[in-house]
Amino acid sequence: MNRWILTALVLSSLVVGAAAGPADKPPAKLAYIAVFDLLSNDPKAGASVADRIRLRMRRHRQYDVVDRITMQEASPPLGIDTDREKVVKLTKQLAANVAFYGTVTDTGGNLKAVVRCIDLREAGKVKDWTKTLSDNTERRHGLVARYIVEAFTGKEEWIPPQYGDTPVPKNLGKPINKNGSFNAGDKGWEPADNAATFLEKGPKGRGIILRVRTDLKRAPYIEYRRKLRFGQADPKNPPKIGRDTSFGSLAGLEGVHYRSEWIKATTGWQYWLAADFKGPGGKIFVKGFREAASVADGLPESSLAHLGMTAREFSNLPEKRRKYLIEQEAKKNPDTFRRECYRWYINLTGGGKDWAHMVEVFPPRGGLPKNVQWLRIDIYPYWPPGTYYYDNVHLYKDPNQKAPKAEQQPRTPDYSKPDAVRERAKGPKK
Repeated sequence: MNRWILTALVLSSLVVGAAAGPADKPPAKLAYIAVFDLLSNDPKAGASVADRIRLRMRRHRQYDVVDRITMQEASPPLGIDTDREKVVKLTKQLAANVAFYGTVTDTGGNLKAVVRCIDLREAGKVKDWTKTLSDNTERRHGLVARYIVEAFTGKEEWIPPQYGDTPVPKNLGKPINKNGSFNAGDKGWEPADNAATFLEKGPKGRGIILRVRTDLKRAPYIEYRRKLRFGQADPKNPPKIGRDTSFGSLAGLEGVHYRSEWIKATTGWQYWLAADFKGPGGKIFVKGFREAASVADGLPESSLAHLGMTAREFSNLPEKRRKYLIEQEAKKNPDTFRRECYRWYINLTGGGKDWAHMVEVFPPRGGLPKNVQWLRIDIYPYWPPGTYYYDNVHLYKDPNQKAPKAEQQPRTPDYSKPDAVRERAKGPKK
């Protein structure tokens, strides 16, 4: 049972005709699904649960779900006592063959939902079932929707990994990244720019810490960072950038990145990221990269600047000359040609005036994909605008792992591949 559930589910079934209850296996025939807004003491609660059912149903490619606006134009919310023939008539008018409707009561954070499914897909075999569900957690609307979908599909829904799912090893061992404590300054990290990122002495017992400001004017900071890349500015003499806390600030549109040096990755392995932080928190990404110099057909802006060349001038060069310059730059600065192919992050929560600590594993349910050759830590504070503090940002290989695990493949298609685009364009599988 999901650990977020604080109340038991009360399940009841009502079967009419020849059916034996909720679907015991995934339906074979394509379902055209109409989810009516549920009647509720709080109209927002009934609409919210209905919309979550629609969203989850759409994740199954064999289902075609009528959209919210069409449903709300076709009918007001339908309670559990609505005449069945009325529901069937509305469902057929919407060219659907499965309908969901019911009643929701959400009082003081306690939600009770009575939801009925009418399944008209098989002529002469009417399948109706009703489920009563209760929950009092913060995720009650989404959880009730999930259980309704699971009742229909006969299978458990995919659940995103959540913080704390995997117990933290008692001894994580030695970090594989350099200087996660920042006590050696910027060793193992990019230099602080002293406009938004600062390495400075922390409070007693902390040594050196990273302080980051996001409450800055965006445009002058972006221009300063660009000059740093081209060697046209010096972090020892940073510009004075004005404070900005609007949505157009650095926090609202960009955020601040503070990156580690490259870390060699191991296929099939799991890693643990640990960090101390104070303030709003933000995120810490671990991004995976692959070598891509062999397929590069251009140069990054910083390389063109060092060559004293514009992008147009480079593109006008003979192909042989362009390839030569790319090869030379790849030998000189191979990291500039690495391309991101994986990302994971820990969302830092629970911070404030006091220091907090979080540690989590990735990939959450398997090993690192084989195309990931390098890892890089990316500390990323953004909104709200303000000051963020970090210390002891350490990356560990899982000390309990003895052999590579099966790769954890992405759940979303790789749209850089034409086959994935064509497959998606075909629509639901029938």
